[in-house]
Amino acid sequence: MTGPSPHRLSKSQYLRGLQCPKSLWLHNFRPDLRAPASPGVQHVFDQGHKVGLLAHQRFPGGVLIEADHNHIPDALRQTAEALEHGAEILFEAAFMHDGVLVRPDVLVKEGPRWDLIEVKSSTEVKEVYLPDIAIQRLVLEGAGLPVRRASLLHVNNQYIRKGKIDPTKFFTLSDLTEETMPYLRQAHAELAAMRKVLAGPDMPTVEIGAQCTRPYDCDFMCFCWKHVPAYSVYDLKRADFSVINALRAMGVMLLEDIPPDFKLTATQELQVQAAKTGKVHIDVAGIKKCLDKLVYPLYFLDFETVNLAVPPYDGMRPFQALPFQASLHVQERPSGEVRHLEYLGDPKSDPRLGMAEFLTRNIGPQGSVVVYNASFEGGRLCELAEAFPVQAKALHAIKGRLWDLIIPFRSNYFVHPAMRGSASMKAVLPALVPGMTYENLDIANGEMAFLAYEALMDGQVTGDEALKTMAALRVYCGQDTLGMVKILRVLLGQSTQRE
Repeated sequence: MTGPSPHRLSKSQYLRGLQCPKSLWLHNFRPDLRAPASPGVQHVFDQGHKVGLLAHQRFPGGVLIEADHNHIPDALRQTAEALEHGAEILFEAAFMHDGVLVRPDVLVKEGPRWDLIEVKSSTEVKEVYLPDIAIQRLVLEGAGLPVRRASLLHVNNQYIRKGKIDPTKFFTLSDLTEETMPYLRQAHAELAAMRKVLAGPDMPTVEIGAQCTRPYDCDFMCFCWKHVPAYSVYDLKRADFSVINALRAMGVMLLEDIPPDFKLTATQELQVQAAKTGKVHIDVAGIKKCLDKLVYPLYFLDFETVNLAVPPYDGMRPFQALPFQASLHVQERPSGEVRHLEYLGDPKSDPRLGMAEFLTRNIGPQGSVVVYNASFEGGRLCELAEAFPVQAKALHAIKGRLWDLIIPFRSNYFVHPAMRGSASMKAVLPALVPGMTYENLDIANGEMAFLAYEALMDGQVTGDEALKTMAALRVYCGQDTLGMVKILRVLLGQSTQRE
């Protein structure tokens, strides 16, 4: 086994090494252990690419260095040629210094010096972007390109689309020259430490911990976490790694092995007791207090949404959730029949007006609107009301009648061992209604629904496959509200018990 060429540390490897030296070593020596990018991760990459292309429009006349990461010598040569020919704006230029390769998103010449501009699809400046920009500046200046200013070009979340996207308003340019200086000063020592890691034949010993997911989920978690059971102390609710590490130092991996005198929060104690005893904890009084607020008829409502960096329709902001689908189960009276209604927007047009009309037409003026996590559905109702003034009064009235089914579980009034400390719908439904799971559905979670509809919007799925996808979306969203109906039945049954 041979190590990587010493001149091929890249910016991405540098950032990986800052997060975890073990991840850096695995990336270079055992890439076969890396998990493939999930559809969700790939979506993030794709959104970043679209934002990057839009950033090019903000700097007209720029020269794109087209050679990709598999053709670095060509990229270096193309960059040198562009500079020789007097290019003053460069996209994806390639520079190498002291064995480190960087490819700045945008370089703009200002007099004798250059402005370094990193493009991110984020709506805010994050600390993780500072070493990212710093290492680029280090290499650029080392390669003989003087840097005047180092900035971040990120998405302006106050931008509202009106017609064609205006790249000058879509982005915010933040000068981070001073903020990156401490990271610039540390970079040489950090690079030396990384080279030492890569020079050794042995994988560094690094215990799993917060660095596995901060600032990003590591793509080697499937390898490093393979010894961790599906349900363990790492799933202890709201426990930071100081607590988890203390338990691991005691040799404790499973929740049921946590000593009775180990200090836990009240929520954690309930979770651990459920794991140890296998018994359900039920606070009848707490459940009844919640249920007493229900008013019939009941409208069980669930939205599916897609949120894109580049707003697809007028009146929308970057990353604003676009509600494209709704499922509605209606129960007129206790123990009454339940009927189902649904809405699924046309992927080729703005679905919001149809959604607003569906809701106001089918949700009556009285009765509780049962949702799972009211802050989400409430936010979508407010946005619809803002977009469509004709329906605004009715939509705000619907929002005022939301009844949140998650509260009994989030408040620990009902703790089932099979929920494994989670109050999410995906954990609660199969625990309370055995046999009703999402595992066999073609679309089994919100992320899959998001990606499926986005593919329909982009025309990636057409014909019979599109019809199949639309049918799968209906089944999934319908399962959410039917699941709420059945969960509520379980809670109503428990509320009749005595404490």
